[in-house]
Amino acid sequence: MKSIRAEDLIVIRLDEGEEVISSLKAVAKDERIHSAVILSFVGALKYSKVIVRKGVEKEISLHVEAVGNGNMTALNGEPFVHLHVALGNDDGSWVGHLLKGIVDIFCEVALQPMPFEVCRAYDSDLAEKGVTVPFRLELG
Repeated sequence: MKSIRAEDLIVIRLDEGEEVISSLKAVAKDERIHSAVILSFVGALKYSKVIVRKGVEKEISLHVEAVGNGNMTALNGEPFVHLHVALGNDDGSWVGHLLKGIVDIFCEVALQPMPFEVCRAYDSDLAEKGVTVPFRLELG
């Protein structure tokens, strides 16, 4: 993984075999980012685990082309990556919340830090409804 920063923009290259979510968390820690917008995510994955709808996860162990965007916020003082992706290959296409992704060839990410911290908190109502990742933004 390599990254470059110019004030309010960070460009990241994830290399083959790296895990997407943990790599983005590592960049956030290294750059001391508490909250950011994932402006762009493009590349290829060789393994993906996505939430395709409430309570349903899909594992894809094939090469897929990937695009997405999302955000990074703080959850209990740690970076939390909320990245939605569209994945596809000759076998089909899938859209959802990326839980895990192993890079195939490379992925490129554009990240814009926010000028303030946005936090998440556990939401028991979401958990009761079967939401796999029941953490709601705390705003206001």
